Parts: sequence; C-alpha cells; structure tokens
Amino acid sequence: MDDEIQFMEIGEEDPVEPGEDADIVPETPPEHQPHRKKRGKRGGGARRKKHTARRVILILAAAALVLFAGWRIANDVGRSRLYGAQKETAPDLTETAAQGSTADQENWKSGWVNYNGKVMEYNRDILTFLFMGIDKSGPAAAGKNGIDGGQSDGNFLLVVNPDTKQIDIIAINRNTMTDIDVYDEDGNYVGTGPGQICLQHGYGDGLQQSCERMEKAVSNLFYGLPISGYCSIGMDAVGALADAVGGVTVPRMTYENGEIIYGEDETVTGDDAISFVRTRGNDYDAATYRLEKQKRFLQNFVAKLKSSVEKDPTSIVTLYNSIKDYVVTDIDMTEIVYLADHIGGYTLNTDIYSMTGTTTPAEKAKTEHEEFVYDERSLYDMIIEIYYREVDPDTGEVLSADGSEAVKESAGTGETASAEASAERAEAAEEEGQ
Repeated sequence: MDDEIQFMEIGEEDPVEPGEDADIVPETPPEHQPHRKKRGKRGGGARRKKHTARRVILILAAAALVLFAGWRIANDVGRSRLYGAQKETAPDLTETAAQGSTADQENWKSGWVNYNGKVMEYNRDILTFLFMGIDKSGPAAAGKNGIDGGQSDGNFLLVVNPDTKQIDIIAINRNTMTDIDVYDEDGNYVGTGPGQICLQHGYGDGLQQSCERMEKAVSNLFYGLPISGYCSIGMDAVGALADAVGGVTVPRMTYENGEIIYGEDETVTGDDAISFVRTRGNDYDAATYRLEKQKRFLQNFVAKLKSSVEKDPTSIVTLYNSIKDYVVTDIDMTEIVYLADHIGGYTLNTDIYSMTGTTTPAEKAKTEHEEFVYDERSLYDMIIEIYYREVDPDTGEVLSADGSEAVKESAGTGETASAEASAERAEAAEEEGQ
C-alpha cells in the first residue's frame, strides 16, 4: 500500500513556479516521464475499483450476517414458543398408575404409567401438530353464522420426535365419534355430546375459533395430548401444494363393494390433486376410502416437501406464502423457521398410523349418519408406542429400546431443556426488537 501511495504522489505533475512557462516540461529522465503519467491514471482507477469491491464485499458480508442472525434469533424464538407451552403438560392416562408395578412407590412420579410390566414416561420433547383439510371453497373466510365454519374432512397429527429424529403421521377418521362442543347459530354454547369429530370445526367462525375448538376435541380424544400448533387448509389449496413440489405421485384408487382397488401410479397436480383428496362417493364407509386416499397423498407430499427442505430450509416459507390465503394457523413464522431448520434431516415413517374401529351404517346409527367407533384399547396402545419411553423407576433415567442402557442422564433433558437455554436468548431478542 505504501508503494501505491508513493507512486500516486510521484505521478502528479510538478507545480509550475510563478513566472515560468507553463509549457515547459520539467527536467525529468525521459524513460520515467511517459511511464509516470500513464500509470498515474491507471493507479487511481485501480484503487477506486479495489475500494468499490471491498465495499461490496463488506455490504454482502454484513447482509449475510444480518440474515444469519435473524434466522438464528427466529430459530431460538420458535423453539422457545413451541416447547414453552407444553413443558408441564402430558396425556392423562389415569387408568394405569403405580398399582401392579414393582417400582418403589416413593419414587413414583406423576405422569408415569405402568404398561406391560414397564414404567413409561411421556416424552415432552415430542411436538405434535394438527392439520385439518376444510371442506369449503375459496380462501379462508369467516362463516355466515356460528354453525357455518365448515367440516374438517381431513384430520392428521404430524408427530415430530427429536430424540429418534423421526416424523410420524396419525390419521383420524372424519366420522370418529367423540365428545364435541355444540353451539347455535348465534354462537351460544348448547352443550357437549357425542358426534362426528369433523363437525366440531363447523361449530365456530371458520377461522381461529373453529380451529381451537377442533384442537380441543382432538386433544381430548387422545387423552389430553398436548398439541403444539394447528393448521387448517382449504381444500382448494391442495392443488397449489401439489404444484409447489412438482406434483404428487399417488396410485389410482377406486372403491367397489366396500373394497379399495389400486391401479397404476399417477402424478397429480392442480385440480386433479384436489379431486383426488376430496371425492369419496356415497357408498357405505366411503369416508374410510377417502381417508386412505388422503393418507397416500399426504405421505408422498410430505416426503417431497422434506426433500425440498433438506436442500433449502427457506423453501417451506416460500410454500407457506403461496397458500397463506387458504390457511388458518397459530404456527408463527419463527416456529416455521425452527421446524424447517431441524426436521429436514429427520426420517419420515411412511407407515401412517390409523385408529382402528368399526363403522356403523347411517340407518343404524343414533345420529342418522355413519359413525366410526374407535377401539379404545388400540388407541391407548398407539399413544404409548408413539409418545412414551421407558424409564428406570429407581433413577428416573430414560432407557434404550432394549431396556438396559440409559441413554440420558435423566428424563426430560432433551429439547425441552435446550429450549429453556434458548428462551433467554429469544426473550432478549424480542425485547431488543421492540
């Protein structure tokens, strides 16, 4: 740099003394004079170009730093919000307590269950999200009255387990009979009674109120299962979802005489995707047939979305923006950022869980509509399998799959613990932004 500065000083013209002829060329060695003038001009341009390049690099570096910091802050805030709400909650499996267990009664902790001779604990690191497909056309909008929220014809729980790094999906039959809260057209509470779970969304405004009531009904169905967030999607958005991932491959499916017949695979987009997940026909138990179609679609859609997120975590934000007019959700952008940053490397369990049970024909049902009566024991077993892990009753340590090796120092030291660590950073970031 010193040489460059010195060169620039030498390259300047010598001052003309008063009274001297300005045309007189200073006495300078001839081999230096032309060389000096030429390089002087080039040197100034080179320095300006270097400085401009440095400024551009600094600006880009600063922008990247800001984006990284923003992503990191959103990540921390999202994790804090997701885990903060469910830290102290768990399903209420009261039918199995310490009775019959060999564990020391004094060591028994609230929330433990005795299951097939093992002491099990609810895994609070797991996140569960309720996704609903609403049978209404057009963008999400408030209903005309208190019973015009629209039926929730597709209901799925997306289960994210950071310990196993696995994503599971649970399908819920729209005709599942469970307790729902009933309201009149003016929104007044009438009472609670058994009904098809799909109807619960209809008893509300079609927006947040309907989703919250549906979330409550599903949580109660699963013994008070904590639900980390909900997302309702109008059926018209299914086409956009399929288009966003380049189409979804599903088998051709028909329903004849109570049986599903599978044909060759096809890739559906746009209106074809909407038709695939929406149509069911009027045959007996056609809701189960449609649920199978929805499972196949969701299974392959999530797989393609996961692959996209692995390559570019921000792609999930782009996808959301493309369908946001059809969506009602309490999952905010910071939570989406956290999920996108973590679940890309998770394994998707392609075997979708389903509730088992029997369907009562409409003509024999009390409600005069088809009723899916689920098997309570089967549901209980499924909850244990997905959400619980074995613990050592003497130490409280979480055991490995074979029940021998402790894989953690103590129960509950996973994402919920790290969320607490990031909560302070998230809170500080939010305060700074206010």
